[in-house]
Amino acid sequence: MNRAHDVIGLPVIELKTGKEVGHVRDLLFNEQWYCTGVLLGEKSLLRQGSYLSVEAVHAVGTDCVTIADAGAVIFFEEPPGWIGLETGNSHLKGKPFITECGRHLGFVEDVYFQPQLGKILGYELSDGILSDIMDGRRVIRHTKNIKMGEDVIIVSGTE
Repeated sequence: MNRAHDVIGLPVIELKTGKEVGHVRDLLFNEQWYCTGVLLGEKSLLRQGSYLSVEAVHAVGTDCVTIADAGAVIFFEEPPGWIGLETGNSHLKGKPFITECGRHLGFVEDVYFQPQLGKILGYELSDGILSDIMDGRRVIRHTKNIKMGEDVIIVSGTE
C-alpha cells in the first residue's frame, strides 16, 4: 500500500536513457476512484501540463518512478471527471469528509492506494495539527458508499 504523498515529488526516470523527464506533481483519479495517471512538473518552464497515463508507468519505487519510454509523456488537457489529490477543480486534499448523518470525520490529507497506482484503498483524515498530535490522524477505508460531492466527500452506511 502506498501513500500519494510518498509518490508526489519523486523524479520520473526513463529506463531506456536514464534521463529524468520530470517529477510527480500530482496523482489523478477517475470517478471510480482508480488512478488514471500522473501529472508531471517539468524541469523546463516551457513544458507545463504534461501527463503520464498509468499504463506507461513501469514501477513506483521509494526513490523514483520509472517509465519505459519518454514518448509516453503527453500534453495534459483536463478531462471531465478527473480528481487530483492537490490540483484541479475537484481535488481531494483539504476536502471535508462527512457521514450522511451529518458527522464531520475530518479533512482529507492523503490517500492510500494499491501498488502500481491502482484503486484508492483509504483516506488519511486530519482534524487539525493539535488533534493530529494528541490523537493522531484517522484512516478511513474506501468503500463503495463514498461519494465525491462538490464541496464535501460523503460516506454512507456508517455510525
